[in-house]
Amino acid sequence: MPIVSTSALVNGTYYAAILDPATNCQSAVRLAIAVTVTDPATPTTTDAAQTFCSGNAPTVANIQVNETNVVWYTAAAGGTAIPAATALATGNYYGAIQDPVTGCESSVRLLVAVTVGNTINPTTNNAAQSFCSTTSPTIASIQVNESNVTWFSTATGGTAISAATALTSGVYYGNIVDPATGCESSTRLQVTVTVTDPSPTPTTTDTAQDFCSINTPTVADIQVNEANVIWYTSAAGGTAIPSTTALAAGTYYGAVSSAINCENPARLAVAVNVNTPGIITTPNTTQTFCLSKLPTIANILVNEPNVVFYAAATGGTPLPAGTLLTAGTYYAAALSNTTNGCESAARLGITIAFENDALVQLTTTDDTPCVFQGVTYSIANGKSNYVWSVTNGTITSGGGTADGSATISWSDIGPGRVEVTYTNNCDETTTKFLNVTVATCSDLTITNVVDNPTPNFGDNVTFTITVNNVGEGGFINTIVSDLLPSGYNLVSSNTSTGTYDPATGLWTIPTLPAGQSVTLTIVAEVLSSGNYLNVAAIENSTPLDVDAANNTASVSVVPICLTVYNEFTPNNDGANDLFRIDCIETHSNNELKVFNRYGALVYSKAHYENDWDGTANVSGVVNRGDMLPTGTYFYVITIGDGTVKKGWLSIMR
Repeated sequence: MPIVSTSALVNGTYYAAILDPATNCQSAVRLAIAVTVTDPATPTTTDAAQTFCSGNAPTVANIQVNETNVVWYTAAAGGTAIPAATALATGNYYGAIQDPVTGCESSVRLLVAVTVGNTINPTTNNAAQSFCSTTSPTIASIQVNESNVTWFSTATGGTAISAATALTSGVYYGNIVDPATGCESSTRLQVTVTVTDPSPTPTTTDTAQDFCSINTPTVADIQVNEANVIWYTSAAGGTAIPSTTALAAGTYYGAVSSAINCENPARLAVAVNVNTPGIITTPNTTQTFCLSKLPTIANILVNEPNVVFYAAATGGTPLPAGTLLTAGTYYAAALSNTTNGCESAARLGITIAFENDALVQLTTTDDTPCVFQGVTYSIANGKSNYVWSVTNGTITSGGGTADGSATISWSDIGPGRVEVTYTNNCDETTTKFLNVTVATCSDLTITNVVDNPTPNFGDNVTFTITVNNVGEGGFINTIVSDLLPSGYNLVSSNTSTGTYDPATGLWTIPTLPAGQSVTLTIVAEVLSSGNYLNVAAIENSTPLDVDAANNTASVSVVPICLTVYNEFTPNNDGANDLFRIDCIETHSNNELKVFNRYGALVYSKAHYENDWDGTANVSGVVNRGDMLPTGTYFYVITIGDGTVKKGWLSIMR
């Protein structure tokens, strides 16, 4: 009977025949096949939880089993076998025995839990480390970058040294043990240790040292007998002061610097005093003396004590206080400490002069003064009992007994004189004077401007007359004439200063200082006939204006004849029947428009010729050709030159 294809194989011989599917006939002779079924056993181990150290570079082949031909997987079933050279990692591995002939593997795999421990080699920032004996360094003081380092005196083997053991100079070897797996460093860290005694305390020849602030002393300037000394502000601890730090009064503590920070705890104390010399000041950097009184260095006036004088701004030797003064400059310096000669850095220069009235002149701000112009006259300051006198002028400021100057306003052109008497510092009385020639130095100009040069008859125009003082001196009582000619009727007048008399046409200006202007404004009605040339002229002034060529200004208008008669009676009685505009015929390009009181156009004509009788020529409110009713209407007249005249007219029937 045939074997079912799904039946499990067992060891033995099996016979195969071919079955014809159409006839169900089988082979007459069957093929004999010997079958062997193999099932390798599950591998075994003496340790189902195995630990390895990363420093040994363990691989899958290192997992301990009791059999050979074991292959490993990461799962209990299925998966792909891991190559034996694969590096081990912490985790579960599953082993099966593989039959080398049939390739059959154990149906049940061996579970082994693998732990790969850390192998850490310690490191350091300095393989040669120095220590100071004063800090009592121990094994724990050796610098490494990792924790849990133990130290040995040999590169391998030996006994760990206690962390509290005092350091001595020599070589130490560091090792790290993984506390979880017991894995040790593959190579111990070698550190060479040097333990040094501290440097000696520095010494000095002066424990109380003085300095001068003008020399800008620094910490580096403190005197000691040794090199490489650093300084602190306290006897112990603290931070070293940079050598360039400016010195200040107080106590500094020095220690010889050590490259390995091994300073002597006993520091040298030095008391420092920084002297600051004063700044010399004086009420007057130029001082005048009487030579007859034999002044000396001691007579030079300064505001501070302990001052020494030199003949030069720098260097030199101080001058004795009794040295007789000569004309020139002396230089003063202040001493703040006579022991160390701490002088002020900058010396004050004081110029010495002697009274010599022959050299003192009466000076002026203007050698050619103008009448009414203020001019200042001065004599050297520092005198007393001034007495000023003036001929042909008046003192407007200064000029008192304590004043070395006076400002004078000259009263008239011609000769003048300024004189001053005073007492000098040597109690000598001197008189100085100046003769002057006073000039007018002034010039008046006048302009006349009209705001509308082509007005209509009956329009108002404005004349602006401006008088300018373009000179250097002032004027008083200036009189300007401007009497309106017959073509105008005066409406109003106004002045910026002074008064204008319309009856005489004279404008009186009381004062006109140099560089200033004044105006007269005249508003006038333009009459239908007459003279339209308006002439303004400067008639008189004090002083007289030296240039009369610019003392007259004229302006004229050219009136436009365009008078509108704004009422007419179109009743065919032969009198005032037409709307009349004088001179309209002279403006051939004119246009007339008339509107009723509601703004509706009722009449329009270009080239108007005084021929409208009140008949509408525009349809709308009324019909074209109808007579407009009695009432008030608005007219607009446009002249070809751009002039527009508007107003109201009345039709009376």
